[in-house]
Amino acid sequence: MPSREKNLRFAFGANWRDFVQQIGAEQIAEAERSLQHFLELETLAGRTFLDVGCGSGLFSLAARRLGARVTAFDYDADSVESARVLQKRFAPDETAFWRIEQGSVLDRRYIAQLGPHDIVYAWGVLHHTGALCRALYNVHL
Repeated sequence: MPSREKNLRFAFGANWRDFVQQIGAEQIAEAERSLQHFLELETLAGRTFLDVGCGSGLFSLAARRLGARVTAFDYDADSVESARVLQKRFAPDETAFWRIEQGSVLDRRYIAQLGPHDIVYAWGVLHHTGALCRALYNVHL
C-alpha cells in the first residue's frame, strides 16, 4: 500500500487496544450467544472459523470457546496485538487451535494460503478496505 494511503487509514487497532482491557466474562458470553444466534448453531465443534479483520479478537475467542478451530487476522498491527492479549488472558493454552496473524484481505496470495474455512466471519471490515469488491472476491477463494 503506498505510504500516502497508509496515512488515510483510521487506526482501528488503537481503539481495540483500549477495548480489550475492558473485556470480561459478560462480554465473552454475549459474543458466544451472538454467534450462536447468527449462525443458528449451538456449537462450532469440528468446524473451522476464519475471522477476517479480527479487531479485538472477541469473536475469535467466542468461536474458539464454541469449539471451532480459529484463524484470525487483521491488517492493523495493534488489532493483531489486541487479539493476542485477549488470547493470553482467556485462552493461553489454545494457540494450537487459535492462530492470530497480521495480513490483508486484499492480498489474494495471503488469503489463498489460509485455505478453505467452514465459516468466514468478516463483520464490518470488508468495506473499510476501500476495495469492497476485491475483498469479497478474495474471501470467496
